[in-house]
Amino acid sequence: MSVRVSGGGVEGVRQGNSTRTGIERHGSGSQEPGANLLLLARTESALQATQHEVEAACVSSKQIVDTRSVDLTKPDEISRALRHYHPPDILVCTAGGTPNQVGFLADVPPEALTSCMESNYYTTIFAVQCCLKLWLVTPQTPSPRHIILTSSTAAFLGLPGYIAYTPTKVAIRALADTLRQELLLYGKDAFKVHCCFPGSFLSESFFQEQEHKPGLTKVLEGTSMSQEELERKIPGAREVARKIVRGLEKGKTYISVDFQTELLLNNMRGPSPRFWTVCDFMLGLLASFVWWVFRIDFDAKTTRYGAARNARDSRV
Repeated sequence: MSVRVSGGGVEGVRQGNSTRTGIERHGSGSQEPGANLLLLARTESALQATQHEVEAACVSSKQIVDTRSVDLTKPDEISRALRHYHPPDILVCTAGGTPNQVGFLADVPPEALTSCMESNYYTTIFAVQCCLKLWLVTPQTPSPRHIILTSSTAAFLGLPGYIAYTPTKVAIRALADTLRQELLLYGKDAFKVHCCFPGSFLSESFFQEQEHKPGLTKVLEGTSMSQEELERKIPGAREVARKIVRGLEKGKTYISVDFQTELLLNNMRGPSPRFWTVCDFMLGLLASFVWWVFRIDFDAKTTRYGAARNARDSRV
C-alpha cells in the first residue's frame, strides 16, 4: 500500500508489494511533483526493495518515501498506520496474486482457498473501508479523492487452474461497481472509483505461479513456453503500470491494458459505466460473436487434457 503525501499531507495510498504493477513508481511522476509516498505491506524485505525503487523514480529531492509493515488482512493495523498521516487523497489497492494457490479444485487445499480470498479481496476491502472512514471525519477536499482497485482479466474469464483466484477478482469488480454508486451518497464529486484489469505481466510472482500452474492452464492462456519466450511475449510491470496511469489520467472508471481484456470487459460490461459509449457497445457486440468460438475451443482442450490425464493415471 503506498501513500502519496504532498505538503505534509498524504495524497494517496497504495497497498501491496514489490511484485505488483508498480503504479506508485509511474503515478508519482505523472501526478503533482513533490508527492511523498508511504508503502504498506506485510513483508519488510518487499517494502525495502520497493522503497529503494520508488526513491530512484522520485522527481524531486524533497519527496519522502516512508514504509510501514502492516498485515493488510487486519483492519486495526491499517487504521493505526493511516492515523500517523494526514488523510490521503488517493488509495491504490494492488495487494494479492496467486503464486501458491493455482490448481484444480479437487487438488487445492481449503487453506489455499481461504488465503487467496484474504490476500486478494480482504486486503482490498479493508483498506478501502479504513480509508473511507478516515475521509468521512475530515473536511472534503476541493478535488475528488480517488480509490483505485486492481482486479484482473480473470474477472471476465474462467480458466481451469484459477479456481481459487478468479472469484476474488470477480468480487473486486463487483466491489468497484457497488462502491462507485454507494459513494454518491456523499456527493457527486466527493469520491471517484477506478478499477484496472491487468492480464499476465512479468514479475517475480508470475514466474513463481508458472512453477505451480497446471499444463492445461498454460495452454489455454498461452504461457506454455520457455522463460525466454515468455519474456519476449509477456509485457513487463512498468509497461502495464504506464497504461494504467494513462487510463487514470483520462478519467476512466474501468481500465484494461490490452485489446483482449477490452473485448472481454465489454462482453461482460452489464450495468458497469462505459467510457466511449458507442465504441464500447460495438466491442461488446464483436466479443459476443467471437468469444463463443474461443469458449468451444477451450472446452475441447479441457476435455482432451482430462482424457489424457485419466488415461495416464490409469496406467500408474
